[in-house]
Order: sequence, then structure tokens, then C-alpha cells
Amino acid sequence: MTGCSYSDDITVRPETPSDHKAIHRLVEVAFDSPLEARLVDRLRQDGDLVLSLLAEVRGRIVGYVGFSRLRIARLGIDGVDERAVALSPLAVTRCFRRQGIAERLIRDGLDRLTETGEDLVFVLGDPAYYARFGFASDTARQYYAQWSGPAFMALELDHAGRVDMRPKVIYPPAFEAFG
Repeated sequence: MTGCSYSDDITVRPETPSDHKAIHRLVEVAFDSPLEARLVDRLRQDGDLVLSLLAEVRGRIVGYVGFSRLRIARLGIDGVDERAVALSPLAVTRCFRRQGIAERLIRDGLDRLTETGEDLVFVLGDPAYYARFGFASDTARQYYAQWSGPAFMALELDHAGRVDMRPKVIYPPAFEAFG
């Protein structure tokens, strides 16, 4: 395929087992490191991927986003079961960046997560970028995580009232390499 632009020729779809090698390669190249690609492989292997989406342009995989299951630990409170996920990683082939592919992947993912009853999505990234989707560090400050800080943001998909305390966000074991 020549060229790195598209018009409305993009398709977003869930991954299939036949996509795993292509996803690994795309993520590895996008991050200039095998670490994030191994993260996706481990999340998949451990059953922690809740949603894994691809962006294709004319049949070529050009983008990827993964959402993995998080646990919310609330000390001393039984019966509170929030469904939370992490948006990570997000990768787009270099020559297709800044063309709206990442935005399309995120918006499609958030829509699908809302439909399946997820409550919260956390992300660690550029606040200026992720704010356009509704992510906010103020929302994340209600929770404790190993990456708490200005780049740690959350988006409530279900706006039901939250318990007024600071529960702990527990990432899957695959993220230990990043701690």
C-alpha cells in the first residue's frame, strides 16, 4: 500500500486471534520498544483484556487500542462493585498519526464500554489530549493508584454516585513491568 492518508476509508473492529502477531508488531514499532507489545500479549494471555480494537485502512491494520480490567479496592465496604478499565496502550502507525485514527479508536471503545456496562475508564497520558474525551485528573484524584498524578485521569461512563473515599485502583499483573 502506498501513501499514509485516507479519506473515510477507516474501519474499527474488535481483534481476532489471527490479528495477534500484527498487533504485536504495530505496538512494538509505534513505541520503539517491545515493552508495550509484551504488555498487550500478557493482558490477552491473562484474560485481562476487556476490549481490544483495531483500526484498518483498506485492509491494513494502522491502529490499536486495548482496554484492560482494573479492580477497585474499597476498604471496609462490601457490595460496591465498580466496573473499571484502563485505556492502554493506544498505538497508531507513524505515517497515519494526526489523522484522527486514535480519536476514532478511543471514541468507538468508549461507546462499546458504555454499552457493556463499564463504570470507569482510567488513562495515564497527556491531559491536553485526553481531556477532549472527558477524562479528568480531578475524577482520578478520587482514587489512589501507583501512577497518581496530573497525567492519571479518569472518565465516568456511569455517573451514579460514588462513595466519598479514595479507593485503590489495582492494575493487572502485566503492568508490573512499568511500575
